[in-house]
Amino acid sequence: MTSVESCAPHHKSSRLLVALLVIPSVITIGRLPIFPTSRWLNEVVSLAGLPPGMQGHAEFVLFVPLSAVVVSFFRLTLGLPVLSLFRPILTAIGFRIIGIPWGLAFLAAVLGSVVLVKPLLKDAHYYVRVPLLLSLTAAFLVVPMVVDKRWHVEMFRHFARFPIICLALICEGFTKILNDKGLRAAMWPTVNMVAAAILITLLARIPGALHLLIGYPEVLFMQGGVILVISKYLDLQLFANRNPFMPKAPAAPAPPASPATANLRAVGE
Repeated sequence: MTSVESCAPHHKSSRLLVALLVIPSVITIGRLPIFPTSRWLNEVVSLAGLPPGMQGHAEFVLFVPLSAVVVSFFRLTLGLPVLSLFRPILTAIGFRIIGIPWGLAFLAAVLGSVVLVKPLLKDAHYYVRVPLLLSLTAAFLVVPMVVDKRWHVEMFRHFARFPIICLALICEGFTKILNDKGLRAAMWPTVNMVAAAILITLLARIPGALHLLIGYPEVLFMQGGVILVISKYLDLQLFANRNPFMPKAPAAPAPPASPATANLRAVGE
């Protein structure tokens, strides 16, 4: 491969990075009241004039790319496995629906049941294992509905709103690692996924954060630029291959001394 060919992807990614950061910055600056473009840009670019029902949907759309930035930071900068890109984002959506404490308790109950049925799923085909997990997760959502119908407990009503696809994907990823590498290996990416989801949820709860994104949707492109910055300059993998749930490997024994070395030690003594 020639040097020109090897540099081409780098130049293209650099141009894309500059475009993603500079163009939305210019738009945002042009919306300041001191510029003549302010009124026009604020009318054309902003989503603040959407009907109330659509604003909620717009907040959700803008929430997902922000979540992806957090997951990229966890995976690339910190080097923490997170059970894929979308599972932390979907988990954060679940936490926004039922709250972080109850969400953690609910996930612990679901994953605990997965551990219990692991012997029944270990050698099952993918198209047997995953449908069974889907049935199991659906049952965890149906039971709260039954309890709420009988006793009208609002807490269980919240549990029933946890996204079923999120639960199914978490269980599927968790079970795959559980079967291949064991419980200790499965716990680490699951804990990291939950930590990323909690951080995403807390960021979304910052007063006015999502509303600010509606007013300045050009920030979406800046988020893409931030992801490229993480990829180019912050791909540090700080905690890669450091699973605290795994036992530490025993220290390798020292190699036996050669006869010559043993003779030299004897002479020295």
